[in-house]
Amino acid sequence: MIRRLLALTLGIYLLFPAMVSASAVEQVWQLDAEQGDDSDFFRQSIKKLSDTPGFNCNFDQLIVYTDGGGQRYSGELAVRKPGHFRWQYRQPYEQLYVGDGKVIWHYEADLMQAERLSNLEAVDPVVMQLLDGRISFSDIHILRQEHDKKLNLWRYQVHIGDAPAVWLGFSRHGDLSFIERQDVLGNSNRITLSACSFIAPAANVFSFTPPDGVEVLDLR
Repeated sequence: MIRRLLALTLGIYLLFPAMVSASAVEQVWQLDAEQGDDSDFFRQSIKKLSDTPGFNCNFDQLIVYTDGGGQRYSGELAVRKPGHFRWQYRQPYEQLYVGDGKVIWHYEADLMQAERLSNLEAVDPVVMQLLDGRISFSDIHILRQEHDKKLNLWRYQVHIGDAPAVWLGFSRHGDLSFIERQDVLGNSNRITLSACSFIAPAANVFSFTPPDGVEVLDLR
């Protein structure tokens, strides 16, 4: 079970399949309280994410370990506010996290096992709050920002509450493109979002009933 949880519990601390090279970054600003105007785009992007009632995207995830190894994952992500989410891993194996606002399920088809959870600690509370629109601009402290001229992306290294620093990437339209950071062991983890639809998915997308024969573990 631990090997399966690495995909989310290292993260949802998210990586582009190819890291952005330093030469592609046009400029870097160290921000302080007097430079509030420089964060207008970021403020608007966070507000856009907060105001969006729901969305679904494809995701690609790359975890790079300090020993040089790595692992890729891919699947679909859906969010319906408040509190509904669905992380469906397709590759390299099937795995599902789904929450209906009350109960969170973790289901692994090949192990014939489903876990019933009560909170986001088994997933990632900070990132899920961000995706769910529960984090506002006032909750975020910007450490630095970069503009990637080649990819036309804006990257912001931020603190969200007491959580470790994380990089957030936004498209020129202000849509969240990736989240990235390192864990305490120095492993790098990034998820890239693509092919997003900003229409709230139907409520039944977030329901789950364990199939017959599946072992159910109630961890609430």
